Amino acid sequence: MKKLLILLLFIFTFLYSKTFTEIKFIGDIDTVIGEFDRATLLKVCHIDYPPIYKIWKSNPTFEESQIKLFKESLEKYAKSMGYYHAKISATTHNNTIILKIQKNQPIKIASITLAKEFESLSHLKKGERFRTVDFTDTKKSIVDFLEQHGYPAYKMDAKAYVDLDDYRVDVNISVDKGGKRYFSTTEINNSSQIDNELIKEQIVYKEGELYNVLKLEESYENIYQLGVFEKISMEADLNNSDGKAPIDIKLKEGKTKEFASNIGYDTEDGARAGIEYIDHNFFGNLREFKALSHLSQRGYEIGTSFYDPWVKTPLLGRFSFLNELSYSKWDYDSYIENLFTERVTFGKSLIGLEHYFGFQMEHSQIDTNIPSFLVGNYLINSLFYRVEIDKRDSPLDAKNGYFTSLYVEKSMKQIGSEIDYLKIMGEARYIKEFKPMVFAGKVKAGSVSEPTPPFKHFFLGGAMSNRGYEYRDLGQHLGGYPIGGLSMIDASFESRYYLTDLFSVVGFFDSSKLSQEVNDFSGKWYNAYGVGVRYLSVIGPLRLDIGYPIEGGFALHLGIGQVF
Repeated sequence: MKKLLILLLFIFTFLYSKTFTEIKFIGDIDTVIGEFDRATLLKVCHIDYPPIYKIWKSNPTFEESQIKLFKESLEKYAKSMGYYHAKISATTHNNTIILKIQKNQPIKIASITLAKEFESLSHLKKGERFRTVDFTDTKKSIVDFLEQHGYPAYKMDAKAYVDLDDYRVDVNISVDKGGKRYFSTTEINNSSQIDNELIKEQIVYKEGELYNVLKLEESYENIYQLGVFEKISMEADLNNSDGKAPIDIKLKEGKTKEFASNIGYDTEDGARAGIEYIDHNFFGNLREFKALSHLSQRGYEIGTSFYDPWVKTPLLGRFSFLNELSYSKWDYDSYIENLFTERVTFGKSLIGLEHYFGFQMEHSQIDTNIPSFLVGNYLINSLFYRVEIDKRDSPLDAKNGYFTSLYVEKSMKQIGSEIDYLKIMGEARYIKEFKPMVFAGKVKAGSVSEPTPPFKHFFLGGAMSNRGYEYRDLGQHLGGYPIGGLSMIDASFESRYYLTDLFSVVGFFDSSKLSQEVNDFSGKWYNAYGVGVRYLSVIGPLRLDIGYPIEGGFALHLGIGQVF
C-alpha cells in the first residue's frame, strides 16, 4: 500500500508540475556586462538560448524541480566570486521563475605568502576581494613562467585558507623551481609515408636552447596542421640529472583521403553548392591532389590541382610546386566569361618571406554588349610573382596581427600572349585586440598598364570590399552595368565588440577609388559606413553586414569569414 501511494504521488507530481517559459534575475545584478550580468548568470545555471540564426529552435522551458538546482548553482558561483554570505531566493509569478541575488559582504584577502620573484605574476592583492578565478590565474601565471623559462620540473604547493568565522582568506603559495633544463636531442618515431626531414622542418626549438613549453606547443601545432596524423605524441624526458631534456615524438598517420561537400547562400554568388575530393598525402611526403566542382546561380567551375611541398634541386635547393587546371563559366552581369586556366606556381622561403613565382596560361571567351570591353577569344600567357607576410593569429577569425602582400603579373607577346600588359596589386592589413574590442584596417591598391579583357579589370563593391555597394557594382556604369577599372584603391576600417565569445557586433567605414585610366588615383572617393553582426560557427564566422553609401541607398551582405 505504501509503495502504491508513493507511485501515485510521483504520477500526480509529474502530471501537475508547472512548466515555466521565462527566467528573471533581480537584486544585485549587472544590467549591462559584469560578473553578474544576465548572460553570465544564464551560463552559470546551464541555460542555453539558441543563437539568433537558428530560427527553427525554440527557447528552453523550465520545470519547478529545476529551481533548486538554479539556486545551488548561483550560490556556488557567488562563493567563487568571493561572496560567501550571499543569499539566493526564488519565487514564481505566472510563467516566470524569479531568482533574487543578495551578495552581502565579500570575503577579503588578509595575507599572501609568495616568493618575491613571483609577486609580479600574482592576480591577488591583499585587502581585496578573494575570487577563485584570480587564485587559479595566479597559479597558471607562475606555471607558465616556469615552463617558458627552463623550469619544467617545478613543484608547487598552493592553498587558500578560508576562515568563515573571522571572514578572511590567507593565501600560501610555495614554489620549488627545480633544475634548469635545456632542449636536447629529438627522436622521431614515424610510421607514416612522410620523410623525417619534413617533420623536422616543423620543429621550432633547437638543441641546446633553454626549455620553453611554448616552442614545444608550436612545434606540435605545426605537425598537427600538416593534416595527415591521427595521433601525435610529443614528450620531454625531464629525469636527466645533467639538465638536458630530450624530446620523443611519436606519429601515426590517419586517413588522408576525403570527400567534402557544401551548400549555402551568399550575396555575391547567390545559392551555391560544391563538392571536392582531396588526398592530403598523394604518394607520400605531403603531396596533395584535389578535384573540385562548384556551382552557383552565377555559373560553375571545375578543376584539379597537384601540390608538392618538397621539391629539391641542386641549384635552387628546396621549393614547392603547385599546378592548377580549371574551367569556369561565370555571368558577371556586365559580361559572360568562359575561361580555361593553367597556373604553375613555385614557392620558396627567402630571408623570412614567402615568395611565389610562376607561369599562367588563360584562354578566355568574353561575351558582352558594352562597347568599351574587349570581346571575343583571347590567349593570355603571363609570368607572375607574389610575396607575402602573414602574421595573423587566425586566417579565418583574426584578432591580432598583420598581413601584407605584393602581386606582379606581366603578360608578354614573347611568350605567346596576344596581349601585353603589367598588373600590380599591393595589400596591407592590421588587426589589434583591446578586449572586448577588436580594431582592424586594410588598404589595397592596384593598377593595370593597358586595356585588357574585363576579367583582368579591378571591380570593387561587395562583402569583402566596399560594403556600401553590391558585388562588383562600384564605379562607372555603361548600359546599367559596371565596367570596373584599371586603377583602384580600396580601404576598410572596422571595430568589433564581442558580446560573448561567439557573438559580436561591428561598425565599419569603407572608402574606395576606381578609375578607367592607368595609374590614376585622383578621382572621387566612394565612401560608405555601416553595421553588422558576427557569429563564430564551427565553419567560421557567419557574417551579416549592412552598408550605406554616403550618396544614399544601402547594400546587404551575407558571408563566411572576417573581412580581415
